[in-house]
Amino acid sequence: MARIVTKKTTRTRSVQSVKPVSNLEELSDVNITGAPDASVDGHLLSFDSASNSFVLISPDEYLSNTVADGDIPDPFVTQLEGELNLGDLQIENLDGGAF
Repeated sequence: MARIVTKKTTRTRSVQSVKPVSNLEELSDVNITGAPDASVDGHLLSFDSASNSFVLISPDEYLSNTVADGDIPDPFVTQLEGELNLGDLQIENLDGGAF
């Protein structure tokens, strides 16, 4: 009986070298103009679907976008209720408006 000898096929593996990233500006999908400075301190990194990239937004802008549909998320309200101390609020000059 004759045997047929075949060479094993070698699997080719692609190796991709990825440069380690040391800051956000080096990422291709992060859109930050210039180096972050004190003017953007406290800003949040958010994904912008229009530009298909991450951008820095202010916390005020984030909250405005979050409630754009007219509904504040319940977990946010619950957290505020737990963190606010009503005894610390100064309401001497609070104007309730006209009824």
